[in-house]
Amino acid sequence: MRNKGFFWFLTILLTAVCLYQLSFTWVTNTEEKKAEKEAQAMVDEKFANLEGVDSLDLPNNTKISVTDPEAKELAKSAYINELLKRKADKKVYPVLGSTFKEVKKRSLAFGLDLVGGMSVTMEISVPELVASYARDTSKAVFQKVYRPAVEKYNTEGGNFIDYFAEENAKENKGKLVRLFSISDIDELGMASTDEDVVAFLKEKEKSAMVGVEEIMNRRINQFGVAQPNIQKDPNNNRLYIELPGVQDEVSVAEKLKSTANLQFFETLDFQQQLANQWNSAIILSQSPLEEVEEEVAAVADSSNMDSTGLALDDTTGAEDELGSLDQSLNEEAKDGLGTLVTILYKSKAFVAAEDVDKVKALLARRDISELFTDVNCKFMWGADLETVELTNKGEVSGYGLYPCRIPESGKARVGGDDIKSASRDYDQQEGKIAVGLTMTQEGGDKWAQMTEENIGRLVAITMDDVVYSAPNVEGAITGGRTQISGSFSVEEADNLAGLLNGGALPAPCVIKEQMKVGPTIGAENAQAGLMSFVIALALVFVYMIFYYGKAGIVADIALFANVLFIFGTLASFGAVLTLAGMAGIVLTIGMAVDANVLIFERIREEQSAGKDLKSAVDTGFQKALSSIIDANVTTLLTAIVLKVFGSGPIESFATTLIIGIFTSVFAALVISRMVITWWLKKKASISFDTKLTKGAFKNFSINFLGKRKMFYMISGILVIGGIIAIIGRGLSPSVEFSGGRTFGVKFEKTTDGHVDEIKNAVKASFNASKESGELTSVEAKTKANSYFLEISTNFKRSDAGANEFVKEKLLEGLKNVEDKVGVGTISESRSVSPSVSDELLTSSTWAIILSLIVIFAYILIRFGKWQYSTGAILAMTHDVIVVLAVFAIFHGILPFNMDIDQAFIAAILTVIGYSINDTVVVFDRIRENLSIYKGTNETENINTSLNSTLSRTINTSMTTFIVLLIIFIFGGAAIKGFIFALMVGVVVGTYSSLFIATPLLVDLSKKVKVEAKEE
Repeated sequence: MRNKGFFWFLTILLTAVCLYQLSFTWVTNTEEKKAEKEAQAMVDEKFANLEGVDSLDLPNNTKISVTDPEAKELAKSAYINELLKRKADKKVYPVLGSTFKEVKKRSLAFGLDLVGGMSVTMEISVPELVASYARDTSKAVFQKVYRPAVEKYNTEGGNFIDYFAEENAKENKGKLVRLFSISDIDELGMASTDEDVVAFLKEKEKSAMVGVEEIMNRRINQFGVAQPNIQKDPNNNRLYIELPGVQDEVSVAEKLKSTANLQFFETLDFQQQLANQWNSAIILSQSPLEEVEEEVAAVADSSNMDSTGLALDDTTGAEDELGSLDQSLNEEAKDGLGTLVTILYKSKAFVAAEDVDKVKALLARRDISELFTDVNCKFMWGADLETVELTNKGEVSGYGLYPCRIPESGKARVGGDDIKSASRDYDQQEGKIAVGLTMTQEGGDKWAQMTEENIGRLVAITMDDVVYSAPNVEGAITGGRTQISGSFSVEEADNLAGLLNGGALPAPCVIKEQMKVGPTIGAENAQAGLMSFVIALALVFVYMIFYYGKAGIVADIALFANVLFIFGTLASFGAVLTLAGMAGIVLTIGMAVDANVLIFERIREEQSAGKDLKSAVDTGFQKALSSIIDANVTTLLTAIVLKVFGSGPIESFATTLIIGIFTSVFAALVISRMVITWWLKKKASISFDTKLTKGAFKNFSINFLGKRKMFYMISGILVIGGIIAIIGRGLSPSVEFSGGRTFGVKFEKTTDGHVDEIKNAVKASFNASKESGELTSVEAKTKANSYFLEISTNFKRSDAGANEFVKEKLLEGLKNVEDKVGVGTISESRSVSPSVSDELLTSSTWAIILSLIVIFAYILIRFGKWQYSTGAILAMTHDVIVVLAVFAIFHGILPFNMDIDQAFIAAILTVIGYSINDTVVVFDRIRENLSIYKGTNETENINTSLNSTLSRTINTSMTTFIVLLIIFIFGGAAIKGFIFALMVGVVVGTYSSLFIATPLLVDLSKKVKVEAKEE
């Protein structure tokens, strides 16, 4: 083997890098387990002393009743979050000294289906949408219509736009259009009637839902989150978003609700333009806070957070609970703004991190905020934590405070509409990372004029009322380009640029609900699946040693390295591992085993031909290379197409598959070769079989081609029967494909370990209904805690008036599990549209079609005959139809979930990948033998080729099947359908490569004439 030194170095380097990357995951898990243990101890201590106590205050500013059955779990969750928040900026990595926040970002992320994630309910704020088109929201003529309409909308619900029009007719008795800035609205004019205005606003409300969904998709994709689930509820102007693999719950929520509306504001001078107002504010702020409970409560919601959602320095001590904010403010009211706020420049002040919440509360007081109304001043906070040298205090960390002048119209002179694009840039003067902005022609002209008028002053560049940069204008800035400078990391600059490029929301959104979501497949299923995966892998290791002897140890080393490289690479790229990704890993393990089996079988053949061990090894690796490359390149091309054109589970599957192909080929061809070479160099003997397996599969002489008509008949029956079953009985689509209803159900006891039983009981109740003729799907997952389940079903989804009937059947099903989880109470319900959008289905379909075309083209180029390509494609189609048929026939019969969901899509893709891999290996041996033995009987030659690859086919299929079977037996119930599809696919794929693909190759070829041969 040439360049052994380089490959040893590369292998050691890759191993070290992967272990390094995975170490962050280990540290993260360790710290999270510590936090969980500490939180449990704190909860136990709290609940041990409850005499005379009815409720408890939690660190997240909520109260819980001690008699609530879920009280302990809610408390534990709150304390865990608080402990982890405190760890955010603490160094937890024992060697590198990285903080928990840094370690968490670099750890391997798992998807919603495996470990859960975050659920966000977002609602379009229709009142704010209407206000965004107003001429001047501060004018009394607008407010006397707007405020009553908002109050009625908040108390009664209904349609805000209708309320707004009614209030205008009652209060102003004038045309509604006069309240709106028609110069910015092409659809309206002074002649527009009230009906025209209402129609315009309702159209904007309707289109806003589509726009918000599109922009949310863009933003989520920029988070690096795979397989997001977005459900739309147009009737309530809501989006239900589930985010798997979320690293930072707070910052993601901030990015989602951010309007991403970039604005450029002029600033005011504390010492001149604001002198009187600021002095008056200082005097007022020294009075006690007896009448500002509302303001304090509003600020308390963001305790320990700045306006960007970034954690501030913790001033309460590591083990103390958060103190009462209003009490703290009253105690230090005597300090006031004069003490808490330091004026740095004419238009910039500074506040220490620990005083930010106090200053926010003071500035929010009505008596103080009214002082700045007449000068159109709005205070905005800086985005970055900065360190400033203060007199008598030394270096202090805190945030900038900027008095920004808001134009009469309420809109900035230069805004997001004036920005053409944003990208990460470099500040030449400061030597720091920045965000570069390219403006439109009109935006560039407005920016030039604005800077020319403000020479010598700060201009605040803001987004969502947070100042990201406040440059001092030294001269007019022309050319249509500018920068947002600040203390950005590369990641932060990319995130900000991505948020701006993702687009501003067409309407303001508010987060109505935000909570953690349990894994889709259930925590117990995820743990059982992981354990069964480890057991299955161990059995593969044992089998390889049993079959190949010492060479099996080499294969195990290569396989272990392959798994390490896959997970290490996923962690390095920041990818999110989902159930679909696990399918890609299972396929990769099969291909990795296959590569070693191909090599070892070739070596055994060379040894049988009389070659010495060293020569047999060299020739074996050389001859196996072609088959390994062909099989893996075919699968790689498929994976690349799926990655580029697919989305959701398809993209997740493709990502792990692409990584796995490179790592498995490297492990088989490089690591295995180096270990064997090292072994031989030490003059140690190495065997490629054992006493029990010596000569196994060598004496077979099956007449595959002679029996092809029989197998055609069997496959024909399977395919035709399968198509009839698919059309007749149909497949069972999951809720994410079909839509339906979702119910929030609260139980008296914990549902831990009983989620699958609850699902089965509810499904049985629905199926027992004689009124239902449709295929019923039921999904359940924990929301917030294990006492609350979200149960989704497509039962009677097409009947809009069946809500009460569905609820009745749901409760009937829940009665059957009352002995385990207590009484279930429905706390909320809603209709859901299919979360798998038409775009996903379309992209998936095109991805699969294009991958088939690519496979056909590659095999045609590599093998030189269209018959090879056609045989492979038809065999794959055969396999997919059989798997679909099995699910059509047995759903509702076999005792596990067989719904068609996103995981099933991943299973079908795995079947396609396995089938093409198996077929190409067989084709490669046929091509090789036909080229070597040109004068021999082609029928016998092809049969010999099939028999010679039989040991490889059986070993590869057996090891892959063992992995799946162990996971199927010992894994959780929720993944049994997914694994069952893979098991069927492996069996059918092996069958088709031997009995369908090759006979089709022969029968389609004009050159190869086959005569039936009697045994």
